[in-house]
Amino acid sequence: MLATHKLKYILSVALIPLLFSCNQVQKAEAQNPSPLQKKQETLLRKTLINISDTNQIELVNNYQLFSEGWDTLAQPLFWKQIICLSPDSCIINIANSRTPLVVSNYRNWLSQSENEKTVYKNQLKQDYCVDYSSELYVTNGKSEFYEHRKSIPTISKAVSYFKENGVDPWYAQTILLIESPGKHLAKSYVGAAGPFQIMRSVAMKYGLKVNKYVDERSDLKRAAFGASRLISTICIPKVKSLLDSRNIPYKETDIWFRLLVLHAYHAGAGNLACAINKIDPTEGGQSLIKTLWKTECGGFKNESQNYSQIALAAIMNFENITRLDGDSIFLIQGDRALANTRRVDNPTDKENGLTLALLMYERDLADGTISYSYFAEKVELLKMELAQLNPANNQLYPSNEEQLVRLANELMKKRKMDDVIQVLRLNMDFFPQSFTTAEHLSKAYKLSGNAGMAQKYMSKSNELMRVNGN
Repeated sequence: MLATHKLKYILSVALIPLLFSCNQVQKAEAQNPSPLQKKQETLLRKTLINISDTNQIELVNNYQLFSEGWDTLAQPLFWKQIICLSPDSCIINIANSRTPLVVSNYRNWLSQSENEKTVYKNQLKQDYCVDYSSELYVTNGKSEFYEHRKSIPTISKAVSYFKENGVDPWYAQTILLIESPGKHLAKSYVGAAGPFQIMRSVAMKYGLKVNKYVDERSDLKRAAFGASRLISTICIPKVKSLLDSRNIPYKETDIWFRLLVLHAYHAGAGNLACAINKIDPTEGGQSLIKTLWKTECGGFKNESQNYSQIALAAIMNFENITRLDGDSIFLIQGDRALANTRRVDNPTDKENGLTLALLMYERDLADGTISYSYFAEKVELLKMELAQLNPANNQLYPSNEEQLVRLANELMKKRKMDDVIQVLRLNMDFFPQSFTTAEHLSKAYKLSGNAGMAQKYMSKSNELMRVNGN
């Protein structure tokens, strides 16, 4: 049996903070609509502020999600944590309710034997008074996938395309939040492709070209047409038929109705029908959706159950982002923090503000909303300003050699190898004696296929280790 102290070292028994980029939206959560709000516009106009331009965009108003309490359900709240959590971390949770128990280092978890994992799970059941027969899942963070801020311009265009096609734009916004946020060229293991993850046969059915020369599923407007046709001609009619046959009243703008349509879009109308027939409901609403989350039938299994849970979580996260600054949205958070700092006179507050802006630019680079050149330009500018404010401390940013290495590792998980190499080279400029940075550069060059540079930096790393006496 694994020693108790070793378990405690490997797996924390308390929830750790989520990603900084998600923690900063507490202000936004306080702006959630009041449950008393009954009449709202279908779409909200926002001012999107980017590097060189400002545009008026429209996004779907999701006030119902809050007024009806969907944001209080355990399952969406769990997935919202996963969306914000680094892939290096994982949440051990109760499978049937998605109740989080602990957050752990995911790599350390994977390194354990099956027996050690079982021992620890049993200990957690005892510590948290969980029924011994309950299954525990281990779910790692997905922050590298859900690039919601980066997706805002794409989502606003898709919303307008669905409007043009006469289909509820709620589906455009929600599907893009969960299927391939910020990844137009994404392709799934089953062959679905493009921003709306459409299967080849479905795309061709609705007139999209898919051959060895062209694949219109990667074209946002054409993909939106195919997805909207699938929803309007198959998914919505099938859900209406399932409910009509049971005399269950509904409105097509009900959140629960829309979630059923999402399930038909993801799992297929036939698999959804199988699950609904197994439930044999007499009423709709949240109770039906929550029952569906625990129902398996045919091809409607765990991934299908999770789909609407993740949809709700993604909407909540997106609302946090888009409500942060009222009617405006800063696509680049570093620019937002810097603009706020420019209004500060106190030197200490200005120093803190500039440091925060640099941290936000790190997030922007990781999120894909800025290029490396823009990041480097801001680092040089703001470091000069920091040096003027505090000449006695020339290393206010980065605070240590590990800071940019962590950023590089995050970029590596997203396969942004050019950015990885540039960030690490920048870190070598700041910390020329860092053998750790040289070692990571060697790995980055190796992964990018440059064996010569990989060997150069491995030799440099070994030399620095000898010089530093390690």
